[in-house]
Amino acid sequence: MDDIEALTEALRVLYANLEKLRAMEGPELLLQGRVKQYQSILEDAFAAYSKVETTIDELGQELEYEHARLDNAVKQYGEA
Repeated sequence: MDDIEALTEALRVLYANLEKLRAMEGPELLLQGRVKQYQSILEDAFAAYSKVETTIDELGQELEYEHARLDNAVKQYGEA
């Protein structure tokens, strides 16, 4: 269950940071500190995306493993 909560939180962070990035405009990057803020938001967004991607990859591997395991059982025991 912790994996689901961690994935949900990473998705929330990713969506929130994407929204912040969407709201930014080019000219505002001229204001003091804005480039640093942009870079920080971007880094946080990529970190959250990486967590989501890793979790999804792990789930995909687990799904493939279970699929292969159960296909072997069907082949061994036949269909009922």
